Amino acid sequence: MSVERETIGAAELEEALREYVDKANASPRARKTLATWSCRLHIAATDVEDAAFTYVVEQGASQPLVVGLEGVPDLVVRGHSFDLAEIFWGDANPVSNYMQGAIKTQGRADDVMRLDAMAMFIFLGQ
Repeated sequence: MSVERETIGAAELEEALREYVDKANASPRARKTLATWSCRLHIAATDVEDAAFTYVVEQGASQPLVVGLEGVPDLVVRGHSFDLAEIFWGDANPVSNYMQGAIKTQGRADDVMRLDAMAMFIFLGQ
């Protein structure tokens, strides 16, 4: 028996991601720890067709979110819209969601680890 999850629309997921970008830039620990990291991420909800975004980190600084998939990604993050939104809102532990398979990543392991670190700093309010 499968449990139905709430679906988050593209606009609400975009809002959650924009808040995440702001939190990432406001986190001194994330900025310091990830100061040498640059990565282009494609983030897509598997249950909402038009919920796809490009998120770029340059030298630890999050750039403004782009609606749609632009350029060649270093890392792809996919998941159910609600699972993604909970991570970006800071309501869910991102590492737990990865480990349980709710969120799937495709890319280099070091990029995934850095994204996890950034998400954890934001989740913990650091």
